[in-house]
Amino acid sequence: MDTAWFGPTARSSSMGSATLELAWESTPLGAMSTWGESLRQTARMCFSTKFPVMIAWGPDLTMIFNDAYRDMLGTHKRLAALGAPLATVWEEVWDGLGATVEQVMTTRLPTWATDEQLMVNRSGFVEETFFTCSYSPLLDDWGEVAGILGIATETTTQVVTQRRLALVDSLYAELQRTPSDPATIAQTAIDLLTASPDLARCSIVLRTPAAPGTVVTGDPALARETGADVLDPVLSSRAVMVAGSVIVAPLSSTDHGGADGALILDVAPTRPFDAALRGFALLIAAALSGALRAATLQRIDVDFLDARAQVLELEHAKARETSIALQHSLFTAPPEPDHLHLVVRYQPAARDLEIGGDWYDAFLTKDGATTLVIGDVTGHDYHAAAAMGQLRGLIRAIAYDSDHPPATVFERTDEAIAGLNLGSSATATAIMARLEQDPVGRLDGVRTVRWTNAGHPHPLLLRADGTIEILDRHNDPLLGVLAGTPRTEHSVDMHPEDTLFLYTDGLTERRGVSWTTSTAALVDALRGGHTKTLDELADHVLATLAPSEAADDVALVLVRPYPENRPRPPEAGPGSDVPGPII
Repeated sequence: MDTAWFGPTARSSSMGSATLELAWESTPLGAMSTWGESLRQTARMCFSTKFPVMIAWGPDLTMIFNDAYRDMLGTHKRLAALGAPLATVWEEVWDGLGATVEQVMTTRLPTWATDEQLMVNRSGFVEETFFTCSYSPLLDDWGEVAGILGIATETTTQVVTQRRLALVDSLYAELQRTPSDPATIAQTAIDLLTASPDLARCSIVLRTPAAPGTVVTGDPALARETGADVLDPVLSSRAVMVAGSVIVAPLSSTDHGGADGALILDVAPTRPFDAALRGFALLIAAALSGALRAATLQRIDVDFLDARAQVLELEHAKARETSIALQHSLFTAPPEPDHLHLVVRYQPAARDLEIGGDWYDAFLTKDGATTLVIGDVTGHDYHAAAAMGQLRGLIRAIAYDSDHPPATVFERTDEAIAGLNLGSSATATAIMARLEQDPVGRLDGVRTVRWTNAGHPHPLLLRADGTIEILDRHNDPLLGVLAGTPRTEHSVDMHPEDTLFLYTDGLTERRGVSWTTSTAALVDALRGGHTKTLDELADHVLATLAPSEAADDVALVLVRPYPENRPRPPEAGPGSDVPGPII
């Protein structure tokens, strides 16, 4: 069989090999040796990218797809999807998808959908998912439409996280306006929770003087089905219990003794019961506990103003914990390419009762370059945290999908902020840097750092000999301010055991202290850092400049290359070419 045209491409991925081995002669496409040049070129393109790509070709729209698209199919679909008709694989959503495919093939015009909701059975149950995708027509050797090209990325995690953040934010806002009696607090919470697509049923059990353990609001059947063997440990020891699809969390109005009640949530069957959903349930319980604490404080005979101050302190502390937890859930563990070590830190403000928009990111692009981003969204509230999540995802997607240099990525980010009408809340200072191996392959491990700066504090370079350089190149305007304005790019060589140090202004900015003085303090904190591991250096700088009484959030990114002709140092870890998991 003539498959030499596909062999080199096939060996680059698992799905390429599977495609090469499939008995295509038993499908409408026929043996691979009979495929026309258009199909061959499209297939090679499909397996030459790390972005999720699917081809549907021929009268039955027979599917061909790469590894990234396979991963979106889930365990229930992926085993039988290759070589199967598109309508069979996506049977449960074919009413809508089929209409889209027909439109593309008839009009020859591509489509675009952002965060499109699809209810699909890909892991043994009907699951709520979200995708940003595009479908384009594919032409055969005679110029006729023979299929479609599907390019997609799954946005389920981002959409669901933002939805849950909005619910928790609404819950806090409503509870602040709710009279401080337990029954009203419970009813307010139930009214909001029953509308959540992440929950199927909910109930709140509160201990009352007249009838301990009485279900005061919500679904009484859910409490009965849960049973005393699950509720009693929660009420007596504040344990969190899970029974099937039900999670039971304690509700406490004091910091001592057992719980005053329990929050019972039966999760929606369309969402997986994972760590993120468990964390969501605990954040809801924390909000309710804060409201019950406020009710307790208002029942005691104390001065009204003092009681109100304690209520606000408890509410704001819980709100801050919620925002920090959700902000951390958007961060990504840094990659560990061979001969390159990265360390990141995020430290929230100690005294501030709200969360800011500081963030960091580190990932590998399709061409293998290590990409670093650090930024700070303008503002200091929940909206800043939400805008941070949007900007972080936007920059990451553009950088990964395009392989553009940093300046171009930020130019496209400006255009996307304007085009998507994200508004003034999406204004941010930021730096994006790419670490590129020398194109001529020097063995000394020298890397070129290319970066662009959107109004952010200048990065620093700690050389292996202990000297420190402030990379005070030209700063461009903040992101989201001037769409269409060209941005400047800079470069510097980075040698083995040099350290690139990126940070947000919470590390150095102090009221009444000049930029020159604060930068000098940072340089002093970095002195001798070339003898420390990156973890030691990051912790030392934070302890020196941003101790527990720090007034602003701080994010750090440190990266250090090592010689490529010697083993990786033990303190840098084992190393890997694969990015770490999302946390």
